[in-house]
Amino acid sequence: MKDFTLRKTNLLKWTIWILAATFYFYEFVLRVSPSVIVSELMQSFKITAYSVGILSAFYLYAYAPMQLPVGLLTDRYGVKKTLSIAFIICGTGSILFSLGHHFYVACAGRFLIGIGSSFAFIIMIYISAHWFSSKKRAFLIGLANSLAMLGASIGAGGPLASVIHKIGWNATFALFGIFGIALGFLVYFIFSLDKHDIEVEKKTAHHKIHILKTLKQLCSQKTIWIISFAALFFYITTTAFGGLWGMSFIQKAYNVNKDVAGYAISMIFAGWLVGGPLTGFLSDLFATRNTTIRIGIIGTLLCLTPIIYFTSMPIYVVYILLFLVGLFSSAELLSFTMAIETNKLQGKAIAAAFVNFIISCGDAIVQPLIGFILDNSWKGVIENGIRSYQISTYQIALTCLPIALIVAFFLLFFVKEKKHQ
Repeated sequence: MKDFTLRKTNLLKWTIWILAATFYFYEFVLRVSPSVIVSELMQSFKITAYSVGILSAFYLYAYAPMQLPVGLLTDRYGVKKTLSIAFIICGTGSILFSLGHHFYVACAGRFLIGIGSSFAFIIMIYISAHWFSSKKRAFLIGLANSLAMLGASIGAGGPLASVIHKIGWNATFALFGIFGIALGFLVYFIFSLDKHDIEVEKKTAHHKIHILKTLKQLCSQKTIWIISFAALFFYITTTAFGGLWGMSFIQKAYNVNKDVAGYAISMIFAGWLVGGPLTGFLSDLFATRNTTIRIGIIGTLLCLTPIIYFTSMPIYVVYILLFLVGLFSSAELLSFTMAIETNKLQGKAIAAAFVNFIISCGDAIVQPLIGFILDNSWKGVIENGIRSYQISTYQIALTCLPIALIVAFFLLFFVKEKKHQ
């Protein structure tokens, strides 16, 4: 009887982990998906590039402030409630976004998606840390991150572009919404199969955490601020270029259709998928996170610069360079590890949450900022009823990305990192 109960518990653990990993995958698809429909959004709502940036950033306006309390909510209420509700909120937001009649309704949809998505990373860490042995923990977190990058590759690239081309963006996001809501109820139902939920759920929920006291102490540390802003300036290449503006730029600069440009952007996230475990290995080899991150920044800068400014390259070269951009950019993940390792407090998780909070706030500014620069450099050309931006206009707007990488590189010289074994 005990063996049967143990097998049942293990099956339930793995089932919930798979659903949590699916949610991580799902929210990344929703997060980056506006990059595929920039022109459709401009046509549907009669808006400019700046407004598209604002619409996309509404996700971050919710995601960023939720980063700090989301861990507290997960500890307080457990996975059963938080994961199921997060799924439903994301699904509802996607349906609201799909209605496509009013700009502010779409913004509200993106805001809801941001609220639901804010739980994905924390819930994955929570389940992997509390429900499984330490021997499996790193593997599970790494595997989940790879699935998230796969979701980003699909959501920002060719696969989603192909689906939208066939059934339209409104129907696509409505289906995403139905999928999310259905999985939310499925999570709740699976937990309900066990009258006493799952033993570890009862043990790990309802913890009392002095989050405000810990956060105040954390904010007094200069190093955590430097690491956070270095991570932000490093990561915006992925979010601003890979997550929103890159596809439109590739289409225009290299004179290719949306599907080709979409698959080109997918290469960034394919690079992330491969680079995650590779950068972890290199950081152990060099016995320092800082050096590995700076190598990643230099590599990203050297690969991104020709894509932006040397637009006569063959498209296959662009594919290779974008893959390398993702590969080198994956070193940004080490920022979270470095934040935890250099943090002087016992509360380590809050350090990672703080870095993610700063990154999200910065992303919310940068995406509209690029759109704002595009609008202010616009030459007055209209195509198919929407503004058409010249290659030089994109290059002016995207110049902030190489500058950000250079700033990130020099910021890391002010971080004193202890050597690790």
